[in-house]
Amino acid sequence: MTNPNRLRIGLLGFGTVGQAFTRLVLKERGRLLRDHALDLEVVAIGNRRIDEKRAGWAGEGVRFTDDLASVATDPGVDLVVELLGGLEPARSLQTAALSAGKPVVTANKMLFAHHGEELAALAREKGVSLGLEAAVAGGIPILRALRESFAADTLTSVSGILNGTSNFILTTMEATGRSYADVLAEAQRLGYAEADPASDVEGNDAAYKLALLARMAFGTSVPVSAVRCSGITHLLPCDFEYARMLERTPRQLAVARRVGVDGALALSVSTHLVSQRSLLAKIEGPFNAVAVEGETGGTFVLSGRGAGGGPTATAVLSDVIEIARSGARPGVPPLGVHAFAPFTAASPAASVSAVALRFVVKDAPGIIASISRILAENEINIDAVFQTRGEDKAALPFVVTLEPVAGDGLARALEALAALPFHQKPPVAFPLTD
Repeated sequence: MTNPNRLRIGLLGFGTVGQAFTRLVLKERGRLLRDHALDLEVVAIGNRRIDEKRAGWAGEGVRFTDDLASVATDPGVDLVVELLGGLEPARSLQTAALSAGKPVVTANKMLFAHHGEELAALAREKGVSLGLEAAVAGGIPILRALRESFAADTLTSVSGILNGTSNFILTTMEATGRSYADVLAEAQRLGYAEADPASDVEGNDAAYKLALLARMAFGTSVPVSAVRCSGITHLLPCDFEYARMLERTPRQLAVARRVGVDGALALSVSTHLVSQRSLLAKIEGPFNAVAVEGETGGTFVLSGRGAGGGPTATAVLSDVIEIARSGARPGVPPLGVHAFAPFTAASPAASVSAVALRFVVKDAPGIIASISRILAENEINIDAVFQTRGEDKAALPFVVTLEPVAGDGLARALEALAALPFHQKPPVAFPLTD
């Protein structure tokens, strides 16, 4: 850098978050100079079809260009902020910037879930910083906490609500009794859901974030493919009614935890029925929360806005400020550790949980008997059966709660249950979480 107190920023991506970041730098520039002796300035902005994105408010001296590579390697840029998202060209541009000796700050969870170790190794090789706080949970400083604050403890689990779109849909369905499709349409109108919401509602977005969290929490080379995903598209209004009967609420949880003494990890994204006493049950709308459990320190829960231009821009700027304060050479590895242990997946038999099974059936004699027989054949004990007064006998919902059951036994039972002839919708299993 030409001056340790002055940082000239090259921005890649001028969409919602990129514009929010630029506005935030302009807004906070005077305060940061006065209080922290930091002079931050966006000097170059790269974006596809840049003529549609030019903005006079960004500053008279800003260079707008659709040549993204020229921003990544510009000698007049001290630090590159990548807010394009996706794998390419983001990967190539970050590689070019790091190879040129420039620190990089990003919010790209997909890229770091797939190629984070490769980019972190390049940053260490070149002796430059790599900031990715905004990649998980918006403005919640969870990655910095894992990298620094929790380094003194051996962590046993990291979990939470990692997708604001799914949480908005679930909590709105719960509050209003409306259908999934209706609430999804509202989320899209409000800007909480994309026109194509699949990554959010199918659990893929949360899986990217969970893989990154687990990698940092456990110092293990966790592949995204190791995260078992199920989305929220199958939820019905009756699921919320039965959850209330159980004094619980549906929440889409991403969970990574150590199983046994060999360091094996179980990772999943799925809808849990969470106890109403839990802090996670209080997280509503487009908010996120992350729970970290350590052997010595116990459990900590961090919560806040998990998405949107403002919270994400704040997290990006926090990384920029950290780099401006400390200089380009990082004091801590970007992903928290210098080398990662090999990944070992926990056996499904090692994951044990109480479960609620939801059925929607065409009413007929012998349904409970057939279900009970299959569960007994798989050595699964029924805890209770719940059924509200159903008016539609052609599509009658009810719930069977199970005593704690191993994942492999539950999977075999669900396969056999799904083959029974009376279902109007496939049976769904919800883990019960306190």
